[in-house]
Amino acid sequence: MIVGLPTRLRCLATVMLLTVAGACTKADGPPATAPDLTGSWSGTWESCKNGHHGPLHAQFCKTCDGEYEVVFHGRFFKVIPFRYATTLHVTGYESDRVFLTASKRLGPVLGRFEMNAKATATEFTAHWCSGNDHGLFTLKRCSPQP
Repeated sequence: MIVGLPTRLRCLATVMLLTVAGACTKADGPPATAPDLTGSWSGTWESCKNGHHGPLHAQFCKTCDGEYEVVFHGRFFKVIPFRYATTLHVTGYESDRVFLTASKRLGPVLGRFEMNAKATATEFTAHWCSGNDHGLFTLKRCSPQP
């Protein structure tokens, strides 16, 4: 963690560092060991700021240009459903891992939602920030990859 910076600047710095770190390997295309994230995923989300957490599910669909259209859905305060759709952009590869980022404006109240993630064929971890909040998505593949 980058200490001494406001939350928004820490989020931006983290996204930029991971994007630059992963960008070196994308130009050559995915290695043979690169995972395909297509399919259903399940896990949890949590806020590192206030401790809120809940279930999270996602459906990943690979596009023809190698990015992923993802729909996340879960619950806030145990009963309030939410749905969030975004495009995850592949920024690089390392061994059997793929690195991804997303950024989307959510409006004047929530600001910009930023996400940087790393995934294997079976695990997905993303750090996110939006407005004055930040946290973690942790998912596992629901069923084996076809």
